[in-house]
Amino acid sequence: MEARMRMMMAMTLTLLSLPAAAQDSRSGRVLAERWCMACHVVEREPRSATADGVPSFPAIAVKPGTTAASLDSYLSTGHTRMPDFQLSRGERNALTAYILSLR
Repeated sequence: MEARMRMMMAMTLTLLSLPAAAQDSRSGRVLAERWCMACHVVEREPRSATADGVPSFPAIAVKPGTTAASLDSYLSTGHTRMPDFQLSRGERNALTAYILSLR
């Protein structure tokens, strides 16, 4: 009985988090269009790199090592080829959700 209760609680928490994840993904797309689109292809297609070698968001999403944690870490540090946007945790979460939604 206890295992069944834990499973029901886990399913409930998962279902409750779905609208928030969808909202994060939508917010992330807005951020990507505002800040990232000048260099990256941020739409679902094409899945290739741009002419100057900058990977598209879909290409980043399908890389084997791409996880929420790896994206958060990457977006948390400065990069030589990227401007330092000083993203908040919420902005990083939203961009991460959007990129992962492109899988």
